Amino acid sequence: MKRNYLVALLLTACTFSVSAQKAVTFKHSKGETNVPANPKKVLIMDLSALETYNELGIPVTATVDQVPEYLNEYNDAKYIRVGNVKTPDMKAVVALKPDFIITGGRMGNYYDSLSMVAPTIIFGTDENDFWGSFDQNVRDIAKLHGKEKVAEAKLKALHKRASIVQARAKVDPKKTVLAMHMNGRLMPSGPNSRFGFLYDALDLKPAYIPDTGVTNAPRGGERPQTPKLADINPDYLFIFDRNTGIQGVMPDVNDIINDDIKATQAFKDGKVFILPGWIWCLSGSGLTSVDQKITEVGEKLYNIKF
Repeated sequence: MKRNYLVALLLTACTFSVSAQKAVTFKHSKGETNVPANPKKVLIMDLSALETYNELGIPVTATVDQVPEYLNEYNDAKYIRVGNVKTPDMKAVVALKPDFIITGGRMGNYYDSLSMVAPTIIFGTDENDFWGSFDQNVRDIAKLHGKEKVAEAKLKALHKRASIVQARAKVDPKKTVLAMHMNGRLMPSGPNSRFGFLYDALDLKPAYIPDTGVTNAPRGGERPQTPKLADINPDYLFIFDRNTGIQGVMPDVNDIINDDIKATQAFKDGKVFILPGWIWCLSGSGLTSVDQKITEVGEKLYNIKF
């Protein structure tokens, strides 16, 4: 009897040791977070993370109040609602008693409060190392839930598609700009920025965007001046609209195309492309959105059929 008791103790200790070894350490913008393996109640408040869980076939318990159409299955009533992508409903979060919480950069101010409820990470990519950080995000989540084989297959397929676009971009001398449209303003983005995917991930050559600085303005100041697209004069111009992107619909092109755009070489050559804001602004760094971004650019620029 005593021998059986000792054996049971040893088995328990071994089981605990194995479980401890399976804990995954996530590195993110707020530091490092250790998450025990196979969390049961996963709360996701970042759309890119939600995409990745969906692609890997990992169950989710709760998410944000409203999910875009391409992730419509998460609008089902079976998923608990815990706020929007910018503001959590802390009462709902606490009541859920989650085992793991994933948020995005928009919720950075709530990180400390959320991490008191459960292990919490900020899901995002490094502007100076898109592919390295993106791959690590996918692999860490896969490892946490025992989905490594699925993840590697997904990443392999994704990198293969990206390499096809990169090969074409390498020999293409034409210059590109991605711009966000919001309330009549067009804000171009360059490499190593939040919207630098075209350059950082697909190797398209960026058009030079001059730094105009900030105007000297009274009380509270004005928004930074943005250079005119006509002055940048890209050969390829990609635009997404922030406001309609949040709503999950495409904008009216007539609301975006203005005289500034019409003066660019891109417009003259028929190389102005309107992108879905829910992919390029709301999410953008999950398995689904990265795949769609690669496909969209490859098809629009180079007529690549994936």
